[in-house]
Amino acid sequence: MTGIRLLVVGGYSEEERWRVPRLPRAGEPVHAESFERRPGGKAFHQAVAAAHTGTGTGLIAAIGDDIIDPSGLPPLVDARWQVVSGTRTGRTGLFEEPRGQSLAVLSSGANEHLDAAFVAAQGDLFDEASVLLASAEANIDTIAAALEFAGAKRLLRILDPGPLPPRLSVREFASTDVLLLGLHEFAHACGRFLNIDVTAQAVTGMGDATINALARRLCAGTVVISLEKSCLVSHGADRHDDPTDLYRLPACGHGDAFKGTLAARLTTPGSFKEALTAACERTPPL
Repeated sequence: MTGIRLLVVGGYSEEERWRVPRLPRAGEPVHAESFERRPGGKAFHQAVAAAHTGTGTGLIAAIGDDIIDPSGLPPLVDARWQVVSGTRTGRTGLFEEPRGQSLAVLSSGANEHLDAAFVAAQGDLFDEASVLLASAEANIDTIAAALEFAGAKRLLRILDPGPLPPRLSVREFASTDVLLLGLHEFAHACGRFLNIDVTAQAVTGMGDATINALARRLCAGTVVISLEKSCLVSHGADRHDDPTDLYRLPACGHGDAFKGTLAARLTTPGSFKEALTAACERTPPL
């Protein structure tokens, strides 16, 4: 495939979804109303969302040798799968109830074995793309290498670090041009990397200047924090054609569809705010 503008590197998993009348309590089984198995994982969903904007998208991820068919990708996605022998494909178990509450259980499987050499061997995708979207759902050393490789190729580097894995470090933040954080992820990052114990609820009560001061300590690039009903944007040295360093967008998107759409929009001319607004409109708040 030619015309790749966005490259997505990260995790693939088989999703198993149970819809239940209510979430189970400890030690109490609940009968599911329905069950569904489908392809998923952060990188997979992000690549699908990006392709649905009409953007040529490359995808690099790992699967096991357990007869998994990673089907469901749109034609605009050029997928490169590293098959890891003797390892199961990643799994995600989701339990969802009618009010929108959910529980999720992740098993990394082959994602933890995504190899930096395999990623580097897909150099044609790096050469074509202008933006990299990396998720920390795969081997973190490989994600760090992908960010550095993309930097050498002068790609705009976007990092989706959530949920923050144990081995994530400031190394990855330092190699990032745009850092995407949810409310809880921002609070956790402040605790882990800044030694500031703050809750998500406390963050919602902070002023923009306070949040901005914390964001500037986390990452030298742009930080986007998805709050409950808005997105706060804190720019570093590069404003990406925005007129101000700090602003709050009165709209908010969540999840992998939002992130994939934003990354796709950033492959086209225009300001960061325009791309963010378009992504929020396409993927409204939960």
